Amino acid sequence: MAVVLRSLSDFKKFLRKPGATIQIVQNTFVDRQDAAAREAYRRKGLYEPRTLRALSKRAAVFDVKGHDTTVWLYWDRGTRRWRFNGDTVTVPLQAALGPPDEVVYRCSLPEPAPRAHPAPQEAQAALAL
Repeated sequence: MAVVLRSLSDFKKFLRKPGATIQIVQNTFVDRQDAAAREAYRRKGLYEPRTLRALSKRAAVFDVKGHDTTVWLYWDRGTRRWRFNGDTVTVPLQAALGPPDEVVYRCSLPEPAPRAHPAPQEAQAALAL
């Protein structure tokens, strides 16, 4: 099932679906750090898939795959500058100093399980007898 997000409302509906996952595909703040810092962020699970643990009116709490930690994503302020495009959500980071940064999340749902092949017509005919 393709994910198409156009608004915060669509994003919240997406998060409520079973198996909904978000994953950071770009973080401009981290991208500007030195190699050692980028690797430390990776080891802590920054780029690992996240699944919803809890959802409130103003935030979501995610479990991070492979890590015993949770991550919060708040949308109580500043969501007017969030950008939604297909399966991605771009969230500007609010920093007082330095250039503007943003985090880009890719949203996905699990692939549906393959359906069992229907029985051949001969087998169906035999069952009808």
